[in-house]
Amino acid sequence: MNKPIVFSFFAALIFAACTSAPKSYIIEGVVPDESYNNQMVYLYDNETNKQVDSTLVVDGKFTFTGSVDTAVIRRLVIDWLSANLILENGKIFVDMAAPLSAIGTPLNDGRSKYQTELAALIKESNEKWALIKQNQGIDEKTLNKLIDENGELYGKKIDSLCTVIFIANKNNALGTSVLNSTFFYLDPVRLDLLYAQAGDVVRKYKPLQKIIDRNAKALQTVEGMYFADFTIENGNRDGSKASLSDYVGKGKYVLVDFWASWCGPCIDEIPILVEVYNKYNGDKFEMLGVAVSDKLDASLKSLEDHKIPWSQILDAGNIPTELYGISGIPHIILFGPDGKIIARNLRGDGLKAKVAEVMQ
Repeated sequence: MNKPIVFSFFAALIFAACTSAPKSYIIEGVVPDESYNNQMVYLYDNETNKQVDSTLVVDGKFTFTGSVDTAVIRRLVIDWLSANLILENGKIFVDMAAPLSAIGTPLNDGRSKYQTELAALIKESNEKWALIKQNQGIDEKTLNKLIDENGELYGKKIDSLCTVIFIANKNNALGTSVLNSTFFYLDPVRLDLLYAQAGDVVRKYKPLQKIIDRNAKALQTVEGMYFADFTIENGNRDGSKASLSDYVGKGKYVLVDFWASWCGPCIDEIPILVEVYNKYNGDKFEMLGVAVSDKLDASLKSLEDHKIPWSQILDAGNIPTELYGISGIPHIILFGPDGKIIARNLRGDGLKAKVAEVMQ
């Protein structure tokens, strides 16, 4: 994720102060159908998750009015529907059936374009990934190479998209929203570099502060660094103490899956992990599961239900995720025989390709 690719609509996206700037806001919204009539729409502060205003839906429409000194990130909620917006003075339109629909003011227009472009890149990447997987008559090594190249290409495009709009808005609510919603796609070093350029508005946003604190820990456990050890009391099935160092740094490649029984994507990853385990488990390779933020009984039941054969550290709480700066699970890390981190956040075909690479 190096040189940024300049996107035309962002290159021209400059927000200038205007002497006739509006001094109040009006949010005009619509709901999907008449079943929402006479229900309350709530306006939430994203930082505190507290309700700050409410209004009633009448004839499929609702309205909020007020004023703000500085643009802030807010969320509208009705029933199970929600939509984020940047609350700034001016006229804002929101369709509750379309979460990216908030438009009408400069920062909301910029945010909507950014999120739409980001979604398009992710969709395009997934479609090309699916086409690559359909290739017939090519060997596994070539297939994995194409998959890696596709991931790298779209990783750079997402990085570039984020960088261009963030640098132009590094001290306002749009820049805050961009960094807060895209951090998952940026490697820790890149996120740290962008945040270093942020102004006070961005730096004071509490949800982003938590992300950056977690990222600082991830920077200590990036690829090439030695593993950070942790110990879980009663972490073994027999109730004895378990440490990561019981497995990692002892002369084998170790694939560690941080997972939870309630995590759908974690469960979806099991067939891939079983395939890797059956193919490579032995003198040079082993696997370890670390159950995080999960109840012990639920973890044990899931292991039994899915017939998972590899070793486990159970009831780990949030100790490993805090230590490794993990923001979402499953998070799968490959450690080398010497305990160095070879790769993080492995999934699917990329996981299989990386293990195949080191086990050649």
